[in-house]
Amino acid sequence: MEIFNFLDREIFGNPVYRYILLFLTIFIGFVVARTVEYLLGHKLAKLAQKTTTKLDDVAIEIIRRPLKYIILLLALKIGLDFLLMPEKIEGITDNIFNVLVAVVVTYVLLRIVDLFMAYLEPKISATESKLDDQLLPILRKTLKVFIIIIAILVVIQNMGYNIMSLLAGLGLGGLAVALAAKDTLSNLFGSITIFADRPFHVGDRVQVEGYDGSVETVGLRSTRIRTLEGTLVTVPNSKMTNSCVDNISARPTRKRIYTIGITYTSGYDKMKKGLEILREIHQKTEEIKNCLAYFKEFGAYSLDILVISWCTELDYQKYLAIQENINLETMRRFEEEQIEFAFPTQTLYLKKE
Repeated sequence: MEIFNFLDREIFGNPVYRYILLFLTIFIGFVVARTVEYLLGHKLAKLAQKTTTKLDDVAIEIIRRPLKYIILLLALKIGLDFLLMPEKIEGITDNIFNVLVAVVVTYVLLRIVDLFMAYLEPKISATESKLDDQLLPILRKTLKVFIIIIAILVVIQNMGYNIMSLLAGLGLGGLAVALAAKDTLSNLFGSITIFADRPFHVGDRVQVEGYDGSVETVGLRSTRIRTLEGTLVTVPNSKMTNSCVDNISARPTRKRIYTIGITYTSGYDKMKKGLEILREIHQKTEEIKNCLAYFKEFGAYSLDILVISWCTELDYQKYLAIQENINLETMRRFEEEQIEFAFPTQTLYLKKE
């Protein structure tokens, strides 16, 4: 009888047996949580180690701890239901419980985003384009911000506030912000256009808005171009999408046009020989895709040969080395055949009165 009297004794408005049920429920929840954590952390983890992919290992690690906390929170919630509390305090505890559950679920969703990005990363790295490599961290941040915003709205709704009226107020404020940030939004949509249309890749040499250089980064607001002079130019994405972008790196070959002038004393035979030499040198150069060499015109002081060639080597330094070899070989062969290069000359005739 004494033990029943003890169990019925009230402490802070609740009999002792209700507190015992509270602690018993928390203890059972702790045991279940530890058991689940052990099964996930040891049994399933060993099975996941036998697979070739690392995604299942990461997934188990993501679920293991949050699942333990969710079980403990549920046990705490069930245990608190045994206590008799004033309506106001009960509402506060419910709000705290909802916030804690929302935090744990949000954490799990954020880790799932990381898992999804870890799955996409090797596939994106295997592609030739570098724009999607930059799009991946932007996508990760966007998804995480979206999840956090939704979690906050759900918590506010569960706390008894009207989300629709809140969103309506934010809508009016958002309209004012959108008008003030019109340029920022246009740059944002410009970045989306660049990622979707892919007019260039990171590392490509482009000419846009009077600037010539290689693309270093493509962000949400602007594109950064390293000019040939070494300076870093930041071009808003709205201008990048509304301007004519000349992608120099997208060309299949480099075109070269130049004129060689030989002296008028060379004559017909040496002109024919010079044309043969130029065509032969370009044909023997592997990087030259095509070459045109023709006697173009009678110049003021030279017989002009027009040479047009297309080189498949796009690296500028290697391209210069190829052209240097062609120029040196041309000089050597012309010297062997005694074909003289012309230079500006004038002949003055003096008339005696």
